Amino acid sequence: MEIEYKNQELVKNIYQVGNVISRFNITFLVAKTRYVEEEGYCFVNLINGKIITPICRNLEVLYKNYGVDQDRLVKAKLIVDYKLDGGAEDEN
Repeated sequence: MEIEYKNQELVKNIYQVGNVISRFNITFLVAKTRYVEEEGYCFVNLINGKIITPICRNLEVLYKNYGVDQDRLVKAKLIVDYKLDGGAEDEN
C-alpha cells in the first residue's frame, strides 16, 4: 500500500465512505457494510481486513463515537486481489 498524507486544513470531513484514515500508525478504511440484516458504517483495518468498530447507523454516529483528533486522512493506493472461491486472482 502506498500512502501520502494530505493537508488537514483542506479537509473538511474526512469520515466519508472510501476514505483511508491513519491513526497511531494504523490505517483503516471508512466503509459502508451490510451484515445480515444490519446496514451501516464502520472502520475496517487495512492490515488484517477486520471491522474495528461496531456497525453504526450513519457516518455522524461513527465519527462521534469512534473518531479521534489524531485521525488523519491519507491518500492510499489499494490493490484488492481476490476471487469469490477464495483463491488469488491470476495476473494474466
